[in-house]
Amino acid sequence: MHFGWRTITVNSGGQARAVPVYVPHAAREGKKMPLVFDLHGSGGNGRQQAALSDLASVAERRGFVVADPDGGIALTDRPGAFVWHLPGLPLIGNVPEPADAPDEVQFVSDTIDQLASSSCIDASRVYVTGMSGGARMASWLACRLADRIAAVAPVAGLRAGTPLASDPTRPDPESCRPNRAMPIITFHAVHDPVNPYGGGGAGYWGYGVEAALSRWLEIDRCNLEPKITRVSAHVTERRYQCAAGVEVLFYRNDAPLELGGGHVWPRSKGHSGPPEIDASDLMWQFFDRHRVQR
Repeated sequence: MHFGWRTITVNSGGQARAVPVYVPHAAREGKKMPLVFDLHGSGGNGRQQAALSDLASVAERRGFVVADPDGGIALTDRPGAFVWHLPGLPLIGNVPEPADAPDEVQFVSDTIDQLASSSCIDASRVYVTGMSGGARMASWLACRLADRIAAVAPVAGLRAGTPLASDPTRPDPESCRPNRAMPIITFHAVHDPVNPYGGGGAGYWGYGVEAALSRWLEIDRCNLEPKITRVSAHVTERRYQCAAGVEVLFYRNDAPLELGGGHVWPRSKGHSGPPEIDASDLMWQFFDRHRVQR
């Protein structure tokens, strides 16, 4: 079995897409392992996201496989830069979505199929995280692929479907109706200048983080009185108990920009302030408690 990084090719929707995959040394023949998709932000790529999240280090310690694909839309003016296709929403810079944009939900499903058939992947333990545009994509997969995704961890980009056309300050409930309650752990800073906590911003954003969270609490049939814990100087954890043993965890970062607030992956390499929480470790602890019941 090949350990460490390798690149596979996934054919989906007429495209051949390269997917960097990390296999930990704990892998062995016959042992089924969880799979975590780690999705980059808009204008990035999979290799950059792997360096940002450093999930491969967590995977090596904890024993799971990481996939860091590129988004399906290449930015023609920026070599090596990609974005994810979220139907009905503009790209960065309010560029309209291309007419031939790929079906990212099908691509992720096809990648799961390929890895499950060629590797020892536990299909009941597939998870998705992502940063910014990758977090919006992870949220979309939670809406559209809940029968295959066990839990999600959007970082700086939680969504609950597309903005309502008549009132973009609210999510459109018809655009996100998963067929099961979805466990979610999410992280957002109140001073995020890219995906504003209170809403507004770019055309793809619209409603704020609290509106997205409220919609997921409705979808997951959660107790609306969370357990609230101050976990560090600037970070508060809200823990909601929901239907069917599902949890929703929200880490709100109140730090100013100069102390690690803003548009960040908490405690990532290159973090601008003192580390308070480690999103990569926290999300794996959360993922490890959840699986799709078959």
